[in-house]
Amino acid sequence: MTLPFSTNNLMIVVAIVFVAIAIVLIFLAIRDAIADSRLIKSRLEGRWNADGNDSILKHNQAFDSFASHLTLPDEEEVSKIRARLARAGFYGTGTVKYFYAVRILCLVVPLFVFMLGWSFFFNDMEQNTLIGISCALILAGLLLPQLVLRILENRRTTLIRRGFPDMLDLTVASIEAGLGMDAALLRVAEEIGARNPPLKINLDILNMELRAGRERHAGMLNFATRVNLEEAKALAVMLRQAEQMGASLGKSLRTFAEEMRNKRMMRAEEKAMALPAKLTVPLIVFIFPSIMAMLLIPAGIRLAEGLG
Repeated sequence: MTLPFSTNNLMIVVAIVFVAIAIVLIFLAIRDAIADSRLIKSRLEGRWNADGNDSILKHNQAFDSFASHLTLPDEEEVSKIRARLARAGFYGTGTVKYFYAVRILCLVVPLFVFMLGWSFFFNDMEQNTLIGISCALILAGLLLPQLVLRILENRRTTLIRRGFPDMLDLTVASIEAGLGMDAALLRVAEEIGARNPPLKINLDILNMELRAGRERHAGMLNFATRVNLEEAKALAVMLRQAEQMGASLGKSLRTFAEEMRNKRMMRAEEKAMALPAKLTVPLIVFIFPSIMAMLLIPAGIRLAEGLG
């Protein structure tokens, strides 16, 4: 018995697969390097691009008209959705309407396209299959906007968490240089913009609230709610206690900043220690079978040819 493929052909196919994977990985590495280079260049030039999430769908008049005719839920639910959208980077006044409009479109449009395609191309599909696909599309339309919003929230929160200790260090330096707390926040917002645009946007909102007359404690609590960080809530409480007790604001902030740096170092060490355990599953699932296949398949083919 002669096999339809030889050992050389199999080795060529496996080599092509590994070369393709290597090319994809190299492309991803080059893309990340270019993105980091652009970010560093924009930081050195003093430029930064604020997140344009608020303007993604605002320039479409048809979409605006559709969103403006929607009936929103009660005020409590609207407040929760608005807070989530703010944590994801959407700050406009009509973002809640746009979000519900997107949810309706995600629910209706895929089902409509599927029904249209079924009527023209898949009209011989079984009824159970049709019902199953329709239910899957409805479920995906209901869950997809929430999932995307959660991903955007987590990504933005991660970026802000990375820049929060740097914000504290800049605030400490500004206060120890003689600036007041409000002036220090303005200065920090200017300095941190190119490094962490999401954090700058939230600091700008905080500064606007303070200029409008809101109390600093209330503004800091709103800031902590928007960035969704326990560290920011602890900062608001610490500033409140320092003002009430008459403690030195610079020393309190320096102590708090040192604690944040220690937490960041402990978080990095925790991730580094958990890395070997996380690598175990990919090693067993992907790398080990590939090595065994590379070692055993040629021997198995030759053995089959010999027995045949």
